[in-house]
Amino acid sequence: MLRVICVQTGTKYDDWYVDNLKHMVDTYSNLKYDSFEVMTEDRYEIQVFNKLQIFDKFRDGQNIYFDLDMLIKGDCNSFLTERFTLCHAWWRPTFHTKLNSSIMSWQGDRSDIYKKFDQDPEYWMLKYYKGMDQFIEEQVDYDVYDKSNYSSINWTKDEKPYPVYLFNQQKDLLKQRDWFSKYTNA
Repeated sequence: MLRVICVQTGTKYDDWYVDNLKHMVDTYSNLKYDSFEVMTEDRYEIQVFNKLQIFDKFRDGQNIYFDLDMLIKGDCNSFLTERFTLCHAWWRPTFHTKLNSSIMSWQGDRSDIYKKFDQDPEYWMLKYYKGMDQFIEEQVDYDVYDKSNYSSINWTKDEKPYPVYLFNQQKDLLKQRDWFSKYTNA
């Protein structure tokens, strides 16, 4: 069983982003999934930490998570992993975390990630003020994807052979007319 997951909490991302992600997954990813799940529970004050709830809710099968601010234009089967895997943020400055959770995949029960955080969420949110990626980097066993599978839109201003581009908090770009708009639902 393959499950595609995204998170839509707060008001930052409207339904267009969820519909757009589903459109790109259905049209370009070649993923043969059984369910497309949208997490909407807004439990934590710092929005990004709400993403950790997916590890508690989805404890079986093959799971792949995508952020809403990304472009999918090619096959994503190479992102499916048994071990918990996420992106290496090679574009970030060294003082920041080296991880990016825009794409994550795992098989089976990884509720340990959520349980650790949920034991004292206020402490973890204060300690990891840089966000959830920093929490994962320092508290969780993980693998990283080969960077040839994805790129940051910050570093790639035109179409290259990557199947996925991470927009990294530049969600409004997805609705603009540019080389990538032929892949979106705009």
